[in-house]
Amino acid sequence: MHVHRVGVALLKGATHPSVPTLRLDADGPVGDRLLCALDAERRAVLRTVAHPRLLTAQADLLDQRRGLAGGWTLRTAAGTATGAAELGGTTLDVDYWGRRVTVRPLRASAHVALLSTHLGRDVVLAAAPPGGIVYGAPVSVVTRATVRALADAAGLAEPEETTAARLRATLVLDDGPDAAPFAEESWAGRELVVGGARIRVHAPILRCRVIDHDPVTGGAAPTGRGLLRALAALRDRPVAGTDAVVTQPGAVTVGDDARLA
Repeated sequence: MHVHRVGVALLKGATHPSVPTLRLDADGPVGDRLLCALDAERRAVLRTVAHPRLLTAQADLLDQRRGLAGGWTLRTAAGTATGAAELGGTTLDVDYWGRRVTVRPLRASAHVALLSTHLGRDVVLAAAPPGGIVYGAPVSVVTRATVRALADAAGLAEPEETTAARLRATLVLDDGPDAAPFAEESWAGRELVVGGARIRVHAPILRCRVIDHDPVTGGAAPTGRGLLRALAALRDRPVAGTDAVVTQPGAVTVGDDARLA
């Protein structure tokens, strides 16, 4: 078994691009979901399922080693903004799926204006603590066998990479052409060695309607033909892939071996 795809999203809910290598630290993937968009009036993190145009915005650090201190770039159909992430002097307690998270809003900037234009509403950008705006454990894992089974069940006529991107997994593992789908769920409680890191598999990931949106266009699937519906019909409950915690930090690169310890 080996690592087929590595993915990370700097901005919560935005494009989840593949990257050649990624470091896993104790808190999870470095550079993952460090920023989020807020509804300031409701004091809540914007939910991608309610704002699917987030999926078509791409955010990238300018210097992975320096993180937000090195600046970042935001690209949308409306343009590009590049510059520093200037943190404000106050913190804000916000709601993230019923959980309180303390974030630090960014000062007004070209990034904030651009994302507001892209979403068609005013938003605030904020820096989040590592792992703070992650629904479950910070690392997610899915196998290619699971990706293929879901695409077949939903009748998706799209490249496998597009289906994998819908699931927004940190790691997509190639478990061979004859592997059974959903096998990763049987790894719960076990450690997985991936490249130079070790992770402990936690639990299956409950999926929501975000997987019904095209990760490139943000468009929703036709009524009754979505991936979530197909997943629910295929299984007792709509779960696919697993989450995990990091037990030994290290770098993971596409092509690295992956094995159960």
